[in-house]
Amino acid sequence: MRAQLNSEQEIMKENIKKLYDEAMSYLNGVTSKIPSERMSEILNKMSILSHELHIQLDPEPKHHAYMIQNRGVNPSDPEFYSQIQAVQDLLEYLDDVNANDDPEDITLNEEFDLKIYTRRWGHYDLYTLIRNEKGWYISFMSHEGQGGMNADPVLSYMLRHDGISYPQNLSNIMEDIWIRARVEGLTKQQVQEMLNTVSSWIEVVEKNYPEDIAR
Repeated sequence: MRAQLNSEQEIMKENIKKLYDEAMSYLNGVTSKIPSERMSEILNKMSILSHELHIQLDPEPKHHAYMIQNRGVNPSDPEFYSQIQAVQDLLEYLDDVNANDDPEDITLNEEFDLKIYTRRWGHYDLYTLIRNEKGWYISFMSHEGQGGMNADPVLSYMLRHDGISYPQNLSNIMEDIWIRARVEGLTKQQVQEMLNTVSSWIEVVEKNYPEDIAR
């Protein structure tokens, strides 16, 4: 269902769409003829018009939760539409009021496996991860604890305790998985497949530890 707009608001929407299309043609490489000062003008006009239309509408246009989080300001703030993705969200909402509905987070409190290869013993250990509202609850044998969305400090501590080499930005990936599960409404199988990829990544690092150099 389209958002209900009066004639003046329809004109505002069309003007926003024209500016958006012009900006995207440049950003997508369709044209390179837009000078930088014109691009600044486009973004500024688009931001102002989007804000003006937003505050006129009742109910207030809905945005994805991650968009609001990324912008760091309320959608009714004049600064919110200074990013082109926020304008895209607005245009999609105007064409379909349900377009920005967030999917249900269906893997909270689900249990997952993280298979960890150890060169010391030449076999795999199985860590248990529970994805909860705080992040990841991790357990393996006598060790367990609540980590954040990035699984730290628990996961890195457990890996170091077992002498396992792991990628430096492992925590970033674990946080990405947690956030994508929430934002995209990933299934348990999809999350598990991502964790399987993480397992393979850790295995590559662990197997390539330079034992011939290290003491």
